Amino acid sequence: MTKQNHEISIDYPYTKSNFSIKLIFDILTPRPHFIIIHHEKYRKLNATENEIQQIIELISEFLLSKPQYDNNAILSFHCGKWYQQNHKHFHAHLCVPKKPYCQEAKIMITSKTTNNHWLSSIDYLNQLHKDFILSKIKYNHYQNKCISMAYLCFNDPISYYVPLYEFNTSKFSLVFLASSPRIGIIAKKTNIDLKILYYFMNNFYLLVRKKLSLINSLYENFGVHLCLYVRGRKKNQTYLCERYDRILINDSNQIKLVRIVGYIQMDEQLYLRWLPTIFHQIWLNEFRKSQHLVQT
Repeated sequence: MTKQNHEISIDYPYTKSNFSIKLIFDILTPRPHFIIIHHEKYRKLNATENEIQQIIELISEFLLSKPQYDNNAILSFHCGKWYQQNHKHFHAHLCVPKKPYCQEAKIMITSKTTNNHWLSSIDYLNQLHKDFILSKIKYNHYQNKCISMAYLCFNDPISYYVPLYEFNTSKFSLVFLASSPRIGIIAKKTNIDLKILYYFMNNFYLLVRKKLSLINSLYENFGVHLCLYVRGRKKNQTYLCERYDRILINDSNQIKLVRIVGYIQMDEQLYLRWLPTIFHQIWLNEFRKSQHLVQT
């Protein structure tokens, strides 16, 4: 996404007149997501705490009015070298299921609404499907590369010097997921506002980046996606949303199904380097059997 994309995107009909944040279609890079940006006169490098709250309220009420997206929506914030690669304005992503997004894009995308960037929604959707296939090929390559070079990651000392549990709090616990390069977040209770989860994840990333990079320079400004599970909620009920996933545990049965409220997407090899030694082989086996695809 580039600065030009802001100028030609479609302002989604669901807006808040008193908000500095809005939700738009991604025109230049067709994907099943909406982009969250400032209105033009408010654009800047970062969002304020009040604007983070606006984002949560906006997407919660949006999903409440759009049940076709509600079961699988993810609010994603990119950090480190995976963020702001082409422009200097704040943005985030609301990732939604592909099929209903395509159905809506078929109606909303026209030559007029895109300033002739696309002749029709047919061209836009054809590109979306092509890019999706290319993305699957790309991540299959990343997966194979990680598996073939796993031996280079096994002796990294960071799992010993920076254990994941030291970042747990009274509200949240961090866990390694079993078949993907993701750190899951378990909530002690669910009646916690999403904004608190966002700041926990963001603060964790900043702190752990500093600690990990002191041990291994590969972690300097390393890229992640902070992925929060979201669903339709009323303004005063923007609480956490739980979904099931498989985590790694230090037990005779090393995989357990639990409910998490979000996850932090990492680079495959950097994740493997951080895994404790006891999990290396089980994670590689599970990772090898899974379809590796990042859509956030």
